[in-house]
Amino acid sequence: MNWTEKYRPRHMYEVVGNEEAKKKIVEWMFKWRNSDKYGILLIGPPGIGKTTFVYALANDLGYHVIELNASDYRTEEKIMERVGFIAYGSTLETFFTGRRKRIMIFFDEVDGIDPKEDRGGLKAIIKIASKKAVPVVASANFIDQVKHKELIDVFEVVEFKRLTPKQIIIILGNIAKKEGLRVSRDDLVEIAKRSYGDARMAINMLYTLSIGGEYLALSNPLENLPLDQLLRRLSSTTNLTEIKYLLDNNSGHWEDVIYTYFDIVSRSKVMKADRREYLLEHLSILDIMLGRMKRERTYFYLRYISSILAWVIYQANKWGAVYDGRIPEYRLYTFVLNKDVREEFDDLMDRLRGRLHESRRKFIYGTVSTASLIYDSYPNLRKWVERIYGGGS
Repeated sequence: MNWTEKYRPRHMYEVVGNEEAKKKIVEWMFKWRNSDKYGILLIGPPGIGKTTFVYALANDLGYHVIELNASDYRTEEKIMERVGFIAYGSTLETFFTGRRKRIMIFFDEVDGIDPKEDRGGLKAIIKIASKKAVPVVASANFIDQVKHKELIDVFEVVEFKRLTPKQIIIILGNIAKKEGLRVSRDDLVEIAKRSYGDARMAINMLYTLSIGGEYLALSNPLENLPLDQLLRRLSSTTNLTEIKYLLDNNSGHWEDVIYTYFDIVSRSKVMKADRREYLLEHLSILDIMLGRMKRERTYFYLRYISSILAWVIYQANKWGAVYDGRIPEYRLYTFVLNKDVREEFDDLMDRLRGRLHESRRKFIYGTVSTASLIYDSYPNLRKWVERIYGGGS
């Protein structure tokens, strides 16, 4: 058994960190039937204890968890087929034994559901939760204030934050003690630093260290990230220090980040007009500074670009701008202007045309990110895709 499962907390008091969030969840659980909110939504990056706490909570309060990963159950038909009956009547155990077993439904990764494309997935979750037959808990790494507004309006939202290095060290120290593992303080500090608040990653690194492996190879130094991954990380935090750190370690993507935020700020439907104007003005200034730096080789601009861009992203995230995975328009033009990439794309499109029922633009924005990785005969297209999305996914 891997250590993340072996040492997964079974009780609420064993879950380290996010005390305020845990308190809110417990309070909601004791009043969920009388709450004006249908369910509770946990938001925060992966590896920080959202799912772990849900199961520990259920264990302590005597609930059985039925979990659905929303990435697999995205449509109303699939969701209702899987758990819809629970909202309308007794469970099968009740029918056969006469005993009622307390059930909790847990929808994980609801940010993987697109309200427009996934045919009623979010509406099904809300419909089930609204019956108040069982408590409904959902979780997301990040949430789109526009796409998921209907869910946010009727669910109690609780934010989980990244664990601190001190909290990571506490978790690792407890595991090391139980395993009889002699590990130096320096190694624990280094793991805590490189795991960047992700307990799951930290535990895996400790296990690798225990068997004599190179644990640093598992770390995520947040350097040279694919554009898509960088944008998701930037968009999912309102921690200014974290945003600045991500930008400083991925300076090759600054132009992409500026244009992407220009795009999502322009499209934001929840941001006030004066705030949108303020951010777009500063993004325009950043674009000018970046162009001047490249043209005149005036690299002292770097320090200013990094700080201003971090502040713009920080404000944009607070005011509701969310990266939704969509490639901004300028990326499409860059794609079209690259002859080698375009020729390989056309060939791949022809190769798959008989099995696809989607537009050329939709293929560029979505399918090509995985289809190009299947074949080895498209080196230029693969290189373009890996820059945007990362390889091997």
